[in-house]
Amino acid sequence: MEQELLTVEELCRWLKISRSTADRWRKEGMPFIKQSRLVRFDREEVLKWLKKNSKK
Repeated sequence: MEQELLTVEELCRWLKISRSTADRWRKEGMPFIKQSRLVRFDREEVLKWLKKNSKK
């Protein structure tokens, strides 16, 4: 399976969240990849993180 990397803007559109929420989740441990000055998110890893950290 090919890794799908999302930009911050794509992540926000996909999850329907604000940029500040994305930044806060990243600080709370949401996995991301830093390529030089660029930040990318692996869709599968984000889904795993959301499932693990969702409030039930």
